[in-house]
Amino acid sequence: MASLNLILKPAQTELISKPGVTITQAYNVINNSNSSIVLSTEVLPFAPLGDDGSVTYDNLTPNPKIQFSLGNSDLVLGQTFVLHPQENRQIVLKIKSDSSMPLSDAYYTFFINQDQSNKYTSDGSGSTTTGRLGSHLLLSFAKSEDQTSTFTINKFNSSPHLIDVVFPAVEFHTSVLNTSKYYAKAMGKITITKNDLILKEMAIFPHNVLSGNSRSLVCLDNNLPIPCRFSPPFWPGSYTATLTLDPTLGGATTSTTFFVFPYTLVLILALLSLIFVFKKRTSIQR
Repeated sequence: MASLNLILKPAQTELISKPGVTITQAYNVINNSNSSIVLSTEVLPFAPLGDDGSVTYDNLTPNPKIQFSLGNSDLVLGQTFVLHPQENRQIVLKIKSDSSMPLSDAYYTFFINQDQSNKYTSDGSGSTTTGRLGSHLLLSFAKSEDQTSTFTINKFNSSPHLIDVVFPAVEFHTSVLNTSKYYAKAMGKITITKNDLILKEMAIFPHNVLSGNSRSLVCLDNNLPIPCRFSPPFWPGSYTATLTLDPTLGGATTSTTFFVFPYTLVLILALLSLIFVFKKRTSIQR
């Protein structure tokens, strides 16, 4: 069975609009396969599912105050079209909101669906390929581009809490809540200190946190998301990790402590001491 070899660009779009204004977003759809395929377009609302960035489309009703259509003269939303091998087609999505649209966010996904029943999807063996590609559309309806968002910190802790000097790393777990009506990118840092001396600072990866929702956060390294970890060398004592959110997000801050103790070395020394005492007693008895 042939695979669905499509590219949809951009993968995500973030738009700000005043209520009652029509805005457009252009998408490029590229067929990288060696056969023609039949596609259709669709726009569905989504909602966050959990705090890991997953989304759901189940049991959601589109907002009647937001209307979607296509700006292509030869195509309407939901209509099938053929994309030939190596063909690149631009599709223009028009988004019109009612003037009474509340000042808030709306979250949708623009989908490119493969038509299962058309002959172009056959691989010649009687089977057909199916699939879809989606591009998230984050819409903010506001009077201006200057939006204020505020985060609170749900969780910030270290794991483990008590570690040995030879432990591979300490990992930090963070979750924040966006209490405002607009999505915003998580920004901030984790600072590790010991005896008031800064040992390391780690920037938070700027994941979008949707309005009224929580999101688990990770750290940033070379523009990539990575776990928030503090690695050896460790010295015995008490360490403090402080999470500070950006002032534009309310500047919330909280701290957690973890302790380093050389209990492996202590156990080894204790075991050696016991062995020494045992041997000494055995020698005396002889």
